Amino acid sequence: MAQRKLSYKDATKKKEVREFLFSLFADLQLRKIVGLAGPDINDYLKFCKSKGYEEFEIWENHIPTLMKQIRELRTSKVELKYGNILNTSEDRHNILFDLDYCVTVRHMHDHIKKFKDKFIMTFARRVKDEETISSFFSIRGESILWKLDKETPLLHTIYKSTGGKYIFINYRDTSNMCCIAKIN
Repeated sequence: MAQRKLSYKDATKKKEVREFLFSLFADLQLRKIVGLAGPDINDYLKFCKSKGYEEFEIWENHIPTLMKQIRELRTSKVELKYGNILNTSEDRHNILFDLDYCVTVRHMHDHIKKFKDKFIMTFARRVKDEETISSFFSIRGESILWKLDKETPLLHTIYKSTGGKYIFINYRDTSNMCCIAKIN
């Protein structure tokens, strides 16, 4: 099992990727995030608030991380939930699902199936990108229609599938990671 990262405060690439991906949802004027804040909950909430988000449902299934979040949380406008984020309701509107997993797609079948729209999923890249992409779309029951590699503002790939449009981007801070965002 992957060791949990204690802090993302110095993860500059992660922050650049997050900035880019969140910008893809800016025109939708979403106000709520359901997600996984990780160990630096105040930094996470500060970033999300700077992007216009006002409501937060934060899930955590690792008790030491949850306890750290509770101790450090500086606002009461957050609904903290202990457990698997699979227990959240996906059938809600005007929500961005920010799902930062620390494992590969091999272990996330239920999560990949559950979340349909307006999400960012972050996975570990301990498998080849081709396996990540093919597994992701296969699990969702979608076929890739076309893909387009883009160099700006960050190197990324746009995928159009039978289920919509996605962005795939990879990065490395302390470990190799990738994100897949469903943008429509």
